[in-house]
Amino acid sequence: MSSPSAGRSAVLSELDQLVEDLTGSRALAARAFAAEMFFFERVAGVVEERERERAARDGNGAVTASSQLGMREVYAEVAAALRLSEWQVARKVSQAWSLTHRFYETLCEASDGRIWPEHATLIAETGAVIEDDQVRRQYEAVALDMAGEMTPAQLRPALSGLVSRLDPEGTQQRVRDAVKRRRVTVRELEPGLARVTADLPTAQAVGAYNRVQQMATDLYEQNQTDQAAAQADAGVDAGGLVVDERTRSQIMADVFSDLLLTNIPDGHGATDQARENLGAITGTVQVTIPASTLTGQTTGGATVVGFGAIDDQTARDLAGAARAWTRVFTDPCTGVPTRVDRYRPSKRQRLLLRVRDEHCRFPGCRRPAHKCDIDHTLAYAEGGQTCLCNLAHLCKRHHTLKHETDWTVIQRPGGILEWTAPTGRTHHTRPPGTVRFEPIALIADEPRHRHEISHALARDPAPF
Repeated sequence: MSSPSAGRSAVLSELDQLVEDLTGSRALAARAFAAEMFFFERVAGVVEERERERAARDGNGAVTASSQLGMREVYAEVAAALRLSEWQVARKVSQAWSLTHRFYETLCEASDGRIWPEHATLIAETGAVIEDDQVRRQYEAVALDMAGEMTPAQLRPALSGLVSRLDPEGTQQRVRDAVKRRRVTVRELEPGLARVTADLPTAQAVGAYNRVQQMATDLYEQNQTDQAAAQADAGVDAGGLVVDERTRSQIMADVFSDLLLTNIPDGHGATDQARENLGAITGTVQVTIPASTLTGQTTGGATVVGFGAIDDQTARDLAGAARAWTRVFTDPCTGVPTRVDRYRPSKRQRLLLRVRDEHCRFPGCRRPAHKCDIDHTLAYAEGGQTCLCNLAHLCKRHHTLKHETDWTVIQRPGGILEWTAPTGRTHHTRPPGTVRFEPIALIADEPRHRHEISHALARDPAPF
């Protein structure tokens, strides 16, 4: 437990103890998870032994997997005792085998309570596609470093990007295979409501969603304006104006249906001009692609921001159709942007910060950068400069938290923010979209590997 600070209130002391207890309980849960994985891995061994027993009993001495009766016997026994389905047992056995045989260091970190079960599961599931043992060890070392600072929601896309960088050829093939599985399905949710699910290539899916969302936003804002005008004209003839009382989500669902059924959103908008403006909205998608991939010199690395990898050809097609590009130069050690081609922060600073941060920089917050404020880390009134090394995106909630509570923050080299809670605990957040976590050429299975990577990533990048 952290040492008590002089003058700390009783509430903060209680909070400090509570956080300590919660952290300890989570560490115990992680150890229990690791122990369970070791036990489930043994289930696979018992299945093999049971199959041999059955073969010897049947007298033919041959172990066959065609009937899988030995596996069924064992899984049924375990499932009944744990009140799980046999499918759940099979999944846990598979997960345990992957962790114990391919990601053993990850399981050990969980066993020591240094990472949580969710992080360990994500590391194993995301890295399972890497076939090369050396590359997989590099992936695991960097992934464990990231897991010490990120929430599972933040870790998932970061791991996906890491796999793309370490295994570009394999990622491209997996993207092509995934696109072949695109489909549309429908199922009933409840009387009167059904769900249409479309599995689409990432770039098209994000673009389609953004287009429908923008249409719904424009309609919703127009409805709010019309409603305000109608209220202002209360008691006066409003010209037969009918106020649209649909929520933003309802409008989005209706526009989605309208587009699929009629190709244009002609069932929306109060005037012809409004309908024309709505139809003029096109899908947008933000894609990051390395210059060497754009020119065909290298493979992989193209991603849809916030979602994951796309194939190189789709990225080149999108780049070719774009009216303008943003060129970003990054520091080779940390991946932090150092230059962008294109008081209040200047437009150039805003652009660079949006590329660097991607979302709110409070630990665990995933609100997109374009919905956040750009705030001085050291307040301008206290002498803080309006420069990239003193600016970061904060959503409204955490902007208020920083200014109106006892939480404090300072910016370290490399864009790392160091947050200090009222209890005195510190939490670090790296720039999520730009710290590339490139592995260093060290022996992957050496204990110091992960710590040396962490040290290298903390080095001061080239000045902005």
